[in-house]
Amino acid sequence: MVRSLKFLLWSAWVSLGAMLAFAAIVTAGACLTGVPQGANNIFRTYFGCFPLLTLLMLFLYTYGLCTSDLNLALSSGARRRDYFLALQLILLLYAGVSWALQAVMSAIPDLFGWTSVDRWSFLMSLGGLNNWRYPLACLTIMALGCLCGLLYTRSRAWGIVVMVLAILGGIAATTVLLLFADARPGTPGSLVAAALTCGAVAVTAVCELLIWRTVNRYIVR
Repeated sequence: MVRSLKFLLWSAWVSLGAMLAFAAIVTAGACLTGVPQGANNIFRTYFGCFPLLTLLMLFLYTYGLCTSDLNLALSSGARRRDYFLALQLILLLYAGVSWALQAVMSAIPDLFGWTSVDRWSFLMSLGGLNNWRYPLACLTIMALGCLCGLLYTRSRAWGIVVMVLAILGGIAATTVLLLFADARPGTPGSLVAAALTCGAVAVTAVCELLIWRTVNRYIVR
């Protein structure tokens, strides 16, 4: 497994480096263009949407882990079981870094006295998606990205269908979370949020099972 992990780490460092660089550019651009004082520009949009953009980047990164990277690793002699286990560690690495990045960027408006702190807190937490729920969202979207990549290599039609459903489902789930962000415990809104959390766990578990089965039966193309 060590060889597979080292192989995937090369790809992971590039992807994470790009993510961190984008975060730094967005934050610096926002500060230099007056966003902390209330300016409305493209950097304000990117900064406020960064947690969502992170999920999109994770989806694209993990799509590659189960297409070109998988082919290359198996062609170089990696064992399928080792690759799957190394993939799980990489997914945890991505989720951890994304979680830390979201926490840091969420704290910036409050620490440096930006205007409309409550609005920034709402946006950066995706309407209250904080603590352990954000890394769960990261793991869910990455599991879907891996599955889409595996399906696409076998059937482009199924790969595209699952990809579209994943994107639409993610948009719908985020919209619902934003709508019920202020729901109190025991209210219908809080029950909807809990149902979404359970749904994310279930989707991740099913995707992991399918990824395990598909990787173990994967034929290098």
